[in-house]
This record gives sequence, structure tokens and C-alpha cells, in this order.
Amino acid sequence: MSNYSDFRDKNTKFTGIVGERISKGTTGERDTSYHSGGGILRFNTTLNLLEYFDGTIWKSIDAPPAVSSISPTGWVSDGSTLQTITISGSNFSVGATVTFVGADNTEYNSASVTRNSITELTATTVASMGVANEPYSVRVTNNSGLSSTLPDALDAGAAPTFNVAAGTLGTLRAGSLAGSNLSRFADAVDADSTQLTFTVTSGSLPSGLSLGTGADAGTITGTAASVSTETTDSFTIQGSDGFNTNSRAYSITRTAPSVQEYTSTGAFNYTIPAGVTGVNVLLVAGGGGSAWIGGGGGGGGIIEAPGYDITPYSGPGTVPGSLGAGGPKAPGSAHNNQGNWDGRGSDTVFGGLTAKGGGSTSGWIYQSGATFNYSPGGSGGGGSGSDQGGEAIQPSQPGFAGNYGKGFPGAAGGNYGPTGYTSNSQTGAGQHSGGGGGGGSSAGGHPNQNGPGDTRTVQAAGRYGGYGYQSNYSGSAITYAGGGAGSSHVSGYNVGTIPGSPGGGGSAPPGGGQNGTTNRGGGAGGGHYSDTNGGIGGPGYVAIVS
Repeated sequence: MSNYSDFRDKNTKFTGIVGERISKGTTGERDTSYHSGGGILRFNTTLNLLEYFDGTIWKSIDAPPAVSSISPTGWVSDGSTLQTITISGSNFSVGATVTFVGADNTEYNSASVTRNSITELTATTVASMGVANEPYSVRVTNNSGLSSTLPDALDAGAAPTFNVAAGTLGTLRAGSLAGSNLSRFADAVDADSTQLTFTVTSGSLPSGLSLGTGADAGTITGTAASVSTETTDSFTIQGSDGFNTNSRAYSITRTAPSVQEYTSTGAFNYTIPAGVTGVNVLLVAGGGGSAWIGGGGGGGGIIEAPGYDITPYSGPGTVPGSLGAGGPKAPGSAHNNQGNWDGRGSDTVFGGLTAKGGGSTSGWIYQSGATFNYSPGGSGGGGSGSDQGGEAIQPSQPGFAGNYGKGFPGAAGGNYGPTGYTSNSQTGAGQHSGGGGGGGSSAGGHPNQNGPGDTRTVQAAGRYGGYGYQSNYSGSAITYAGGGAGSSHVSGYNVGTIPGSPGGGGSAPPGGGQNGTTNRGGGAGGGHYSDTNGGIGGPGYVAIVS
């Protein structure tokens, strides 16, 4: 017998706008006896979803969920503390589950999930979720089996920590302005080896300083600008691991320069102030001496070393040093045998730094067998007659990237006709002239050649000493280590005074060469014919700024 349903309403159409009524019931009311082979469609009131039976299982008809964000994004995982996570998104079904997936793909099913709405769930973490397996992805699975995952969303670590309590990170003194002298305020990575980043969220660091990055995160880098009065800069630093943040307020103080000067020749000991690890150092060696009808003495060698590390001496608490004396003038006078002599200035030393004494000069003498020691110096001495000037041997210092040593060679001697000069007995014959001694910023002048842009009379300009070097380490801009002026051999005394470079001695008739300026390390001026002798080099100078 045929079943009426097999042929009734064949090829019928559903019309209207209300929709079709479908059988509904709870999950417990499912019945597959009517069509055990599948093809049953119903609405499940337990799941609030359409479902169908495929002959083996019931399958829900659903749109997938979407996870957009979670809060908080991290918690302290200590093996016992559970954290409730709020999950925001869309299309969360009744009975949705939450799974946390570790970095090694281990799955942790939340034991407590609450559906607050179709757009919000809350779920608790699992005690076994440790920091070693973070970050955790968050997966929401609807009853239909459809799911959505927010990758690497949950951090099991704590908020970044700081190693230094709120307050000062330290005091930077004038000679120790590098950020490396400050305390490291945090580690570069957190407890679970996550890289941290730090930013200044309020206030500002002192000019010249910045926050370190990468392996230097948690430090202050750079070199702060100096100040004339004590200055304190306040700021707030925020640390982040990409999920968690933490902030702390700090300050950095910069002090005005404190200058320790040494002006007496010989040994000294510098006492290191409390908390000082580096100092700015100016060393000026003694200037070179000169001789009768000689070239100018060379200026003392100069070292200007900012941020010189004195920590190797922090045990005894003092740094040894020695202030160089000026070189002597040649012994005897005029036509008397001046003998063998060494007119170089003495070195100035501080810790491992050495400024070389200025070179001395040759002179014009009658006695055979007499020699002058005009070996090279910090700056070289000038030559007399046909003699060459001394070379500069002030070297760069170890431990510095740049050349912190300063010194220039002396000029060779020469002959010149006294055109333009008043002479009692000489009107055109060539005469001996000494070259200028080298200085801290330029070489000495040659009697027959001007320097670039120098419009002075050749003979006058050529015998000028090299220019000195200007430094403000003493607190004022002062020029040190000028070269001494070269001498002249002309009958009569009306050849005019040849002044030295600032700090260097002039060559002034009558009366012989002038001395280099005291505590400027200037080279001495050469002695004119037939004055008694050249001058004495100027003693050196030391300034230590902390």
C-alpha cells in the first residue's frame, strides 16, 4: 500500500514572508526513529541552533564566532593563582567553550566559562599555565564546533619590574656626565625572558641622554650636557613587555663644575671626590727654553681628555701626577761657550696621561764642540740659521677614540735681507734668523714664509711662534702652549720686537729672549744679536674638572 506522503504535494513551493515552521525540542528530545538514515531537520531549544541528523550524528547549523580582544592581557602565573579573562567578540553561542593554547600548542581547557552575552564571555585560566609556555592564544568554540582564535594574546608574566626605587638615579658631575655612571633602573628582559621596552611618559631626561634599547634597555645612554648651576631633571619611565606596563618616577641631578688646579711644579696627588668615576683633564707640559740667536722654544704638549676614567685609582682614593717645569735657557751668554745643554720642558703627568715637554732650540755659537739639544718635544722648537725645527711628538692617548694630544712642529731657521728694518751697519746682507717654536694649534713660522692669510712683513711674521690652544677647563677661555718667537742677527738693536704667540715668549731687543708665560706652558723667545741669551720656558698647568 502506498504512503500518502509519497505523492502528496509533489513539487510544492514555500511562499510568503513569515517563514516555515520547523519542529523544535530540547537536546534530550531528539528522535531519529522517524528517519534513522538521516535527513531530519529541527530547532534545538537547548542550543538555540538549527540542527540536522546526517544518519550518524546531529550537526548544528551556525555562523562562526569571532574573538576581537581580551582583558586583561596578562596575569601573574605562580602555579596557583587563577585569572578571570573577559573575552570580547561576536556570535558566542550558549555553551561555548574556551581553550588556552600555549606556545608549544599544548591546550588548556578553561573549567569555568560564563556566557554574558552573544558578544562577551568570561573564562578562568588553568593553574598549570606557566610562564615557560607563554604567550597563550585564546580559542572560543561554539556548540556547533565552529571556533575563532586570537593568537598570542595572553601573557603569563608579571608587569615589568624596576631595580631602583622611585627617586634619584644618581648625580652626574661635570667630569662624569656619561649615562653609564647612573644606576641601571631595570633589566632588559623580564622574569620569563621577554624583551622589555621603556619610554619617558612625562618630564624629560637631561639633554644628551636617552633610554637604552635592546640589550641596553633599562639603562641611560649618552652624555649629558654640562650645566653652570646644579640642575635636577625629573621624569617618569614606563616599562612594557608588549602586554603589561609599569611606571616609576625618577630624577637625575647634574652639578656645576668643580675645578682643581695645580700650578706648582713637581709631584702632586689628586684626591678623588666621593662618587666621582671620571674627570675632565687638561694637562699642559712645560715649554721649551731658547738660546742666543736661537729659534723659539716649543710650547708644552697639551692633553684635553674629557671623561677620563679614574676608577683604577679608586682603591687608594688618589691619582698621582706631576706638573712639568719650563725648559732652561742656554748656559753662558753671547760669545761665551754656552756648552752642551738640554732646554726641553718637563712632562706633565696625571694617572696614565702624559703631556710631553716642549722642544728646545738650536743657537748660533762660535765655539767648536758645543752642542744644543733641540730634540723634538710636545711642540717642536724652532731652528736657527740653517737648522731644522724640532718635530712635535705629543701622541694621542690610549683609551680615547680621538686625538686628545695637541702639539705642532717648530719652523726651520733661515736668512733674510733686512729690507724694511733699520740697521746701523747692515743694509742688505743676509742675516741669521731663528724659526718660531711650534704651538698647541699651529706650527712655528719660517723667517722667509708667511702662514696662510698672514699679511705681516715676512721676516716679522715668519719668526712668530705657533699659536697656542684655547681651553675653558679652568673656568675661563685661556690660551696655552704658544710657541716662542725666533731671534734675529742684525747689527744694532732696531730690528723691532717679535712677540710670541699668547703664552709664548717674544724676542725683544735689547735684553734677550723673553720667558714663556708661567703656568701656560709657553715656549721661550730666542735672544737677538748681541743680547745675552734666550728665555726660559713657561711652567705647565693642570686643571681637573669633576
